[in-house]
Amino acid sequence: MPLARFAMLIRGPGYDPAIHRQVLDSGAFATTVVCMATFEQALPVARELVDSGIQLIELCGGFSPEQALKISEHLGGRIPVGVVRYAEDEQRRLAGLFGFGSPDPGVV
Repeated sequence: MPLARFAMLIRGPGYDPAIHRQVLDSGAFATTVVCMATFEQALPVARELVDSGIQLIELCGGFSPEQALKISEHLGGRIPVGVVRYAEDEQRRLAGLFGFGSPDPGVV
């Protein structure tokens, strides 16, 4: 089945996934964007999205690859879950923005 329903999860202070969400639907393809403040909020949101027919979840750079793996495991591997990746030079700046400390190159 071709990809027709995609979701992007965004993490940022003050976001509430019950309020901060939007669906962009062309009739042929739908993108759901859900914003949240914490990783813990992502787990039930991801399950809800998959249960509603989402086929792929991508996480913003505010999530780590380890968190992407935890979400995938939480979903039982039902769909692909990925995280936006940045070049090594950009990872250091990203780490500072999200308070990750010094990431291992190639991890974020």
